[in-house]
Amino acid sequence: MRSLTRRKAIAGRGYEVAYQAFGPLACNAYTLICDVTNEAAIVDPSSYDSSEFAILKDHLEGKEVKHILLTHGHADHVSGMADAAKQWPNAKIHLHPLEEENYRMAREHGKNFGMEFPKPPPPTDEIVDGGILKIGENIKLKCLHTPGHAPGHVVFADAAGQQTDNGDIILGGDLLFRGSVGRTDFFNSSMEDLLASLRRLYEELHDESIVLSGHTTPTYLNKEREENPFVAHALNSPEEWYQEAKKRHGWK
Repeated sequence: MRSLTRRKAIAGRGYEVAYQAFGPLACNAYTLICDVTNEAAIVDPSSYDSSEFAILKDHLEGKEVKHILLTHGHADHVSGMADAAKQWPNAKIHLHPLEEENYRMAREHGKNFGMEFPKPPPPTDEIVDGGILKIGENIKLKCLHTPGHAPGHVVFADAAGQQTDNGDIILGGDLLFRGSVGRTDFFNSSMEDLLASLRRLYEELHDESIVLSGHTTPTYLNKEREENPFVAHALNSPEEWYQEAKKRHGWK
């Protein structure tokens, strides 16, 4: 039986995280599986064809997939949604309401990158900023609205309240990459919002947190604080600017 090629050992958390890059844009699909209940969630099902989806399906054999979580609605992150919803019809599909336009346009957007895939099914559950998603007994994810790359972009942060050597665990979508950030040249992207979202990560989460990004390999908040020019710009911007951004987006 095939499984996802990369696994991240998360000591003391009681669940497994695994991921693999799929599709022409090498977008990471993540799975989280509770050690106790075998309940599972998929984050950004990016599998692009039947052979790639078979890897995801095999990895989750015998698991109860309860949730499909979308960091945003761009084509490379949702190309496997139709297959996933067909395979796990009872799984809830979570999307921020400000991403509904991108999600509806995903197939058209994908054509710009030579991608063709079935129409994604409609979401079933709205992601609420600050909301907690519980998967099994051991997985609790806090949803943080982090616009910029996309207006309804979110990250999912481990909210279990336990500290490990790695700090918090952040499923970061296309907000923050190793040495870079997500693109902001799409029609509804905003570099100003993205910088405010970066600032929010550092304001609310531990510096030792690991960032499991939508593309490339994992990184850490403290590493990006030291080496990423976009992070430096966000953190060195005036406090008044950040407070205005918080007010604009309704962040507490």
